[in-house]
Amino acid sequence: MRIHFLGTGAGNFRGSRRQPSSALLEELLLDCGAGATGKLHDLGRFGQVDAVLISHLHSDHVAGLFDFLLHTLITGRKRPLVLISPPGLRGVLRAVFEVKGTVIDPSHLYDLRIMEGDQIETTIGRWKVRSVPMDHTILDLGYLLSADGVTVFYTGDTREPSPARTLRTDYLIHEATYPDRFAGLAKDYGHSTATQAAKTAGAMHARRLLINHIGDQPDAEVDIAREAKHVFADTTVTEDRLNLDL
Repeated sequence: MRIHFLGTGAGNFRGSRRQPSSALLEELLLDCGAGATGKLHDLGRFGQVDAVLISHLHSDHVAGLFDFLLHTLITGRKRPLVLISPPGLRGVLRAVFEVKGTVIDPSHLYDLRIMEGDQIETTIGRWKVRSVPMDHTILDLGYLLSADGVTVFYTGDTREPSPARTLRTDYLIHEATYPDRFAGLAKDYGHSTATQAAKTAGAMHARRLLINHIGDQPDAEVDIAREAKHVFADTTVTEDRLNLDL
């Protein structure tokens, strides 16, 4: 089981070293920030995505979806595609299709299924997918993903403590936009600090914590790694293009 981190930056990250949030877990694309399509092509995995799981509709998590859908047309996709999202995505896509933003509606060429809601349970290939509403400034869905006896939880953007703490997972992909010294900002803007993410990993009995959605505060990356590892030793602060076997 392999995960590819395509974009690991928060929406406020400036510069090219970190792109907006997106990760590919086998056939599941977790969020689709700008630039995700090019990185999928670089990996040779663009055509192998079976589902896109959108945590919420802030632009740094969904802006790359329109380019992704356009490229399904360019590459002549035939296999079905599932889009899972909080309510609202269908209306956004309808507007894009009406102005020919993807040339034509992709559902004319292949089976495109959109699933919206706050409590979603479905199966994608060998993966069982369950959404969990989190605590952000708008509705954010975390995703509990299970396959072959392994569980992965992806938070999207969230404050802590979140509903995730009542669950169990082997691998936790958790945002940590801020070092601990910005705990006030994290709370105000619906995000988490490094120590909060680490405590959640402990509460979920995770084997490993993978931190993403890193902000651009001075020394943030060094501080986030130090603070999280102080609480939860098996922590990795992810980087764009990092590939890991789970």
